[in-house]
Amino acid sequence: MAEKLDLTSAITAPSVTDYRVSRLLLDWDGARIAVGLKGPNGELRTEGYTGAAATNLMVTLNKANLSTTSLHKRVLNQLVADGKLPAGTVSGTPD
Repeated sequence: MAEKLDLTSAITAPSVTDYRVSRLLLDWDGARIAVGLKGPNGELRTEGYTGAAATNLMVTLNKANLSTTSLHKRVLNQLVADGKLPAGTVSGTPD
């Protein structure tokens, strides 16, 4: 099972209890990151970064040791830390 973010509080209408990364765009030339997220009922959500924030995050991700923490987990945790997703914990195993 792929990693997902288990939300501390469900999002209602419809109830969304988790998100998983379904798409990740790293646009170095355009200084843009787009993260496509999918909920348990097929709900789609896109979050992202632009400008210096995107470039700095891409540099950090590019230099990261992904053998200890996966790319998806890093992205999900960053979205939570930046307030783009509600609080939760990442569960599951990397694909």
